Amino acid sequence: MAKSTVTYALFEGSFITDAPALDRTVNILMFSDPDENAYQIMINRALLNEDQEPEAWCEQQTEVQRNELPGFKTEGKMLTHEIGPARLPVIQIANNFLQDGKTIRQVQSIIRLPRNSTVNPGNRGLIIFTLRAENEFTEFQRKHYVQVINSFDPETTLP
Repeated sequence: MAKSTVTYALFEGSFITDAPALDRTVNILMFSDPDENAYQIMINRALLNEDQEPEAWCEQQTEVQRNELPGFKTEGKMLTHEIGPARLPVIQIANNFLQDGKTIRQVQSIIRLPRNSTVNPGNRGLIIFTLRAENEFTEFQRKHYVQVINSFDPETTLP
């Protein structure tokens, strides 16, 4: 099987490499809103188990977080809708937990990536966007997060 070469982009630049068998990078983007409130947008990746649906994966991960994070609580229900130019199905869940005596709030958007022979050949790949802050989310933070997830355009040009 011939390896495909890809340009791998980072914030700081890019490089050329053989396409990785699996990419498990985690991106933690740190911001401050105009009122100097710190927040992060985190992007990570996961794989569904064989024949597992994203909803079942979310329920499984919620249980993991409930058992591992002090004071973990879900906020509201799991929501499903579509986002971005590709109209990808997304599951959104909100929760909070305690870290170093502070309540951390987060909203997670879980997206099943479309099948792609290089990036997602088994059609099991997920990408998770998380808005995270110590305080209630500000309107600025929410709008920024919505802009990020609504502009996500999955790689479809690779072979």
